Amino acid sequence: MRVALVTNKTSTDLNTDGPLLLAAFDDLGVDAEVVQWGSDTAWASFDGVVVRNTWDYIFDRDGFLAWAESVATETALANAVDVLRWNTDKRYLRELESGGIRVVPTAWVEEGDAAPAVEWDDFVVKPSVSCGARLSARYRRGDDIVGHVELIHGIGAAAMIQPYVGPIAGRHETGVYVFGGEVSHAIRKEPVLDTVRVPQDDLSGGANQVVGPMDVPAVLAAHALDVLACAPEVLYARVDTVADANGDPMLMELEVTEPFLFLEHAPEGALRFARAVVRWCSAEG
Repeated sequence: MRVALVTNKTSTDLNTDGPLLLAAFDDLGVDAEVVQWGSDTAWASFDGVVVRNTWDYIFDRDGFLAWAESVATETALANAVDVLRWNTDKRYLRELESGGIRVVPTAWVEEGDAAPAVEWDDFVVKPSVSCGARLSARYRRGDDIVGHVELIHGIGAAAMIQPYVGPIAGRHETGVYVFGGEVSHAIRKEPVLDTVRVPQDDLSGGANQVVGPMDVPAVLAAHALDVLACAPEVLYARVDTVADANGDPMLMELEVTEPFLFLEHAPEGALRFARAVVRWCSAEG
């Protein structure tokens, strides 16, 4: 079995996930090759193509989706093209919310709409098409966000305004990973926008995030599966949540395009991921 693990257009670096992932596939007798998206590759020679570190798609979302559509005509692609199109614009949160999933409160400012007066004392502004905290920043009530909103509209995205939710009583933002429908592991994340007061047109904000290991509480495992039950079918996912004042989870984001796995904090997750990919390839074949 041959599997392509897809990275940025200009890099074949899987970062700290790489050694553990490649070793896990090797243990299963799978030839896993790291390949750049958009490259001149014989995609049909792979039994499956799995999107991994393709964070640069945000600078060319249309090109990325066109590449994904092309690959899907030649072999199996995960996650599927329709999933990638849906998930690379955070407007999907509105769909999940209408399906009963509790989402962090969000004011949506579409192109042509004026920036509203924000009533939250501490809040963030970010684009609906973004990763790595690109064009995202934190503000206080009364700050001028008009220029930031216009900047986001300039890239063709909606502006999202949300209350800033930092750690409450020691409860951090968490990410729960699900591979092939089974909960694998979890991480806790320090706030990305804690000190980011000016939007940056790069991925430097997310690159500096501090992440640590954690056990998977039953409530978060159940919440992750509830979220995915309302979403399109996926091979892999990270369900990012924050706690409200009562400790109940609210969905921050559902990462089913290119979530980093942080396997250095859960090495056993590499084999779980690889086994899920093998099962998927066998079913697709």
